[in-house]
Amino acid sequence: MNATAVRLRPIRARLTRQGQVTVPKLVRDLLGARPGDDLEFEAEGDRIVLRRRARPSVLDFAGIAADRALAIPPTAEALDERIAAAWTARAEARESRIRASVRRRR
Repeated sequence: MNATAVRLRPIRARLTRQGQVTVPKLVRDLLGARPGDDLEFEAEGDRIVLRRRARPSVLDFAGIAADRALAIPPTAEALDERIAAAWTARAEARESRIRASVRRRR
């Protein structure tokens, strides 16, 4: 349904103590709103206009990590080498901390 093509009688909703309003089903249907959609309130003169915000598309995120893609090793072997090097560096750092702690206790 298109909200501009339908002339509605006033529809009421009650504001809760927590500041929440249940959007009536007819209004949700006219907006094409589904659970999880973001709704937008905009002041236009003495009226408040309610709009459904468009859901982001996966295409909106295209290229967001393109620079990080270059850091991915080109082969599984290269990835294995990088992982092994990181584990070795981590183990060496841990061993160094343990040695320093033992020296301080003496």
